[in-house]
Amino acid sequence: MYVYRPLSLDDLPAFVTLAGRADHGMTSLPKDRAILEQRIASSCEALSRTDLPRWQSAYLFGLQDDERSGLAGCSGIYGQVGGDVPYFAYRLDTVRIGEAINMPRDMRVLQVLELPHGPAMVGSLLLDPATRGQGVGRFLSLARFMFMADHRLRFEHRVIAELRGWLEEDGGSRFWDALGRNFFRMDLPEADLHTHTVRGFVQHLLPRDRIFVDLLPAAAQAVIGAVHPATLPAMDILKDEGFTLTDWLDPFEAGPVLIADVSAVRTVASSRLLRVRAGGETAAQTSKLSMVSNRKLKDFAAVLVSTAEPDGEHLTLPAAAMRSLGVDVGSEVRWCPLPPSRRGAQGAAL
Repeated sequence: MYVYRPLSLDDLPAFVTLAGRADHGMTSLPKDRAILEQRIASSCEALSRTDLPRWQSAYLFGLQDDERSGLAGCSGIYGQVGGDVPYFAYRLDTVRIGEAINMPRDMRVLQVLELPHGPAMVGSLLLDPATRGQGVGRFLSLARFMFMADHRLRFEHRVIAELRGWLEEDGGSRFWDALGRNFFRMDLPEADLHTHTVRGFVQHLLPRDRIFVDLLPAAAQAVIGAVHPATLPAMDILKDEGFTLTDWLDPFEAGPVLIADVSAVRTVASSRLLRVRAGGETAAQTSKLSMVSNRKLKDFAAVLVSTAEPDGEHLTLPAAAMRSLGVDVGSEVRWCPLPPSRRGAQGAAL
């Protein structure tokens, strides 16, 4: 059984190992033990306090497989982007010139978007390549929305997801090399690392002037808004949940940004609150692969389990699922069927 739960500092060795398996572009999970430890500590603090503003609340979860040691994956949520350091992106826009002389031209431009207080954000999704199939990747992504549904007031009413942009096999970025390198004067991996260690790094080095896309090399223009191939399954999952493309772009590699209203996210809108009823194993012909959360905060847990269709206001759960969730007969849980995959294995990183 797979259990989705908050990470603790006891998970640090396994978390470091998991992050070490990530390929290029996982900027939110740098291969730096101190930074990963701080991310877990920040999550633990957010889960234990009620007085933190949303922009200081970041939650990090791990996926535990009862049949193996270590972590099978992780994913995270930010209560709100921005705060004392604004959120930055490029906005792809079009301006028209030449109309006064009957020679109109539409020119694409990159405008800096600076949000002191922005939406919530999901990210840091990484599934161990050895753990794929049977809906595990979808569960790892969608269990975040079970937590958001259970603790709605901890998040802004809109939520975004930054998708990895196009990268070369060696981790290089055509967009970064043509644009960002000129401002930041460093390689992309170094710049990514500084976003975690230097407060205001982007704020103080990213020029605010608009940039005409036609001034960039053709190779850089071609990857604006492109999605890393490994991230396409993750994008499909989010689109199926109701996320739509914005005109925002990551300022480093020009990956696209998706957005949704939290209340309209499929998992949030279609999940139900039910009371637990004890039962044995569900017959295969009547079972439905489902997500079930215990609705707790610090001890939040969600499981991927086969269940029968709820009976009125009750959900029959096997004893193993009840133990993993830490619930008893009569406890209130959140239930949502796991949606079918539009692809095969879902092992993308986001």
